[in-house]
Amino acid sequence: MQGKIRILLSVVLLLIISISCNALPAASATTTPEHSINWWTSWLNNPVCSPPCWHNITPGLTTMDEAISILENTPDLIITFKSDDGIDWVFRQNEDEGGTLSTSPNGIVAWLVNTSDGTLHLETIIAFHNYPKYVKPYDCREGMCSTILIYPELGMLLSVFIRNTGTTGDVPQIEILPDTVVDRVYFIEPEMENFQTHIVFQDYDWLWEWKGYDEYP
Repeated sequence: MQGKIRILLSVVLLLIISISCNALPAASATTTPEHSINWWTSWLNNPVCSPPCWHNITPGLTTMDEAISILENTPDLIITFKSDDGIDWVFRQNEDEGGTLSTSPNGIVAWLVNTSDGTLHLETIIAFHNYPKYVKPYDCREGMCSTILIYPELGMLLSVFIRNTGTTGDVPQIEILPDTVVDRVYFIEPEMENFQTHIVFQDYDWLWEWKGYDEYP
């Protein structure tokens, strides 16, 4: 009789253990979030060439056919538009970022620009390329100013969008900080005359020398 009771207790105990194990929540697979890779990470840390060259495309030197071949053979890039006048693309790793290039009448790349997704800060670029030489607001309205930071010798322009705190007169007042977000990076032929003929930036006469992270003018 006692043997039968022991057997019965053993069976009940096994059932309890089995039910308890099944009731435990399944261990969830832990995965490391996949961080998107930005185009500017490789541009700054492992550049293929130096500004104004980007990805072996140099404004003023590279032909449109050469640029198309380079972009079509870049695995992390998707061309979204192509014409005789220019090319648009996005990046596979982060489709919130993209680029555009435009050609001159002689079929040579005139300029190209890459956009950021809002995570590129000014201090990041300055750590690699030092400080810009000039600051130029070129489109101010509704309390904000589109502003270009100019590297004439490099043929590089950084586009930022900053609050206009000017309350009197027609001259805007802006503040540039280390964490100011760079919206776009333009590459053009070096020297100021090429920048000054770029139609996008001709609307206003303001051009201030860089004086550091500060308020302007």
